[in-house]
Amino acid sequence: MTRLTTNSVSRRAALAGLGAGGLGLALAASPRPAAAQDAATAMATHPLVGTWMTGTGTGDFGVAHWDADGDMTLNGLLPTPGPDGTVIHGSPFAGVWEPDGARGIHHTMMALTYDAAGAVTGSVTVDGYPVATEDGNSFWDDGTRAVVTLRDAAGAVSQEINGVPAVAGVRMRPGKPGYDELLAMLAARPAATPMT
Repeated sequence: MTRLTTNSVSRRAALAGLGAGGLGLALAASPRPAAAQDAATAMATHPLVGTWMTGTGTGDFGVAHWDADGDMTLNGLLPTPGPDGTVIHGSPFAGVWEPDGARGIHHTMMALTYDAAGAVTGSVTVDGYPVATEDGNSFWDDGTRAVVTLRDAAGAVSQEINGVPAVAGVRMRPGKPGYDELLAMLAARPAATPMT
């Protein structure tokens, strides 16, 4: 004779389970806290979000891109002397950013460095503080707050440089990369970064 057993669940236990499950679903589906939403909105609408032609002078141009999610990439290399004065070869920079005032940001970007044979010699980390102009079509980082940190292949800090040359940027547009505007900005070099 085969005996069938059934697990009985009381009505109270079933309702409690549904209540807890419903609460769990409600919590999982609830929107992010207002502070997180405010931060995400501030980043998405920040005037520096976009793609920029940047540079410190003629012959030193690159393209920086700040995403609305806080990521950044830079395809040019910043002029950074090695600890012994030699030229540093490096990978493209990548990093993150966050708002620093209504028009400014604080970014931290990093690139690996290599010797002439291609062996990793360390890394360069740059903290910068660009500020968009009121019209949002250009920016300046006067370099006074910037910090460049050089690390050896083991990750130990070998040199820290406070203050770097000013960096200018012009928003790129289809058919208008910004060379002329960037050269004009660099020739006019403002005395300080616009107020944030």
